[in-house]
Amino acid sequence: MTVGDWNDGWERLMARYQPGRAQAIERMIELVATRCEGPAPRVLDVGGGTGTLCSRLLERVPGAEVTLVDLDPVMLTIAGSSLPPSVRVVRADLREPDWTALLPDTGYDAVLAVMALHYLPPGRLTELYAELGGLVRAGGFVANVDDMPDGEAVASAVDDGEDLWGTWWSQVAEDPVLGPAVAERTRLFGESPSAEWHPPAEWHLRALEAGPVDEAAVAWRNGAQAAVVAFKAR
Repeated sequence: MTVGDWNDGWERLMARYQPGRAQAIERMIELVATRCEGPAPRVLDVGGGTGTLCSRLLERVPGAEVTLVDLDPVMLTIAGSSLPPSVRVVRADLREPDWTALLPDTGYDAVLAVMALHYLPPGRLTELYAELGGLVRAGGFVANVDDMPDGEAVASAVDDGEDLWGTWWSQVAEDPVLGPAVAERTRLFGESPSAEWHPPAEWHLRALEAGPVDEAAVAWRNGAQAAVVAFKAR
């Protein structure tokens, strides 16, 4: 299969295991399109995976200057092969405080994360929010979408007994292009999935407001999923 085929397969997995992700991506794109001034906003996609947000953002805002950051070698291989050359793809570990030194720019109009930060522990996520706020120019914003339950159960996929996740990864491991990236991924993360942590939106707001931003709020909610946005004053 081509890298494009693997990307399509990944999107089908995400539709199953992360209900609401497609809508979250569209919400982030709408936020950039309506809140960023000028035809060429500078956007950072944190934990951007295969680049779905980046590619769809460019369809809406063709002049956007987009950078994608991730650590997963499989995701980065797919992103690097499927995104247009104008998108800068950066390998960086968000668990390390020096990751920002690898970025090609500062002064971003928008720093976005979609269903990407729930594997970080509370202390590190608080630090990361401050780092993201420091990357945003005056008038820009940080936005994070994730499961942030507010007295509601976190949305989950229907379990019909099929292990589509394991099947997809097994097939990827046999691919001549992506197979080596799977082996490297295992060395980085191990065999077991990372623990997930889903605090309520209020926790995220407090963590954001502890950093260099001036206003934070819940921008929207869809069941257990919510978007928190923090703006930096001009």
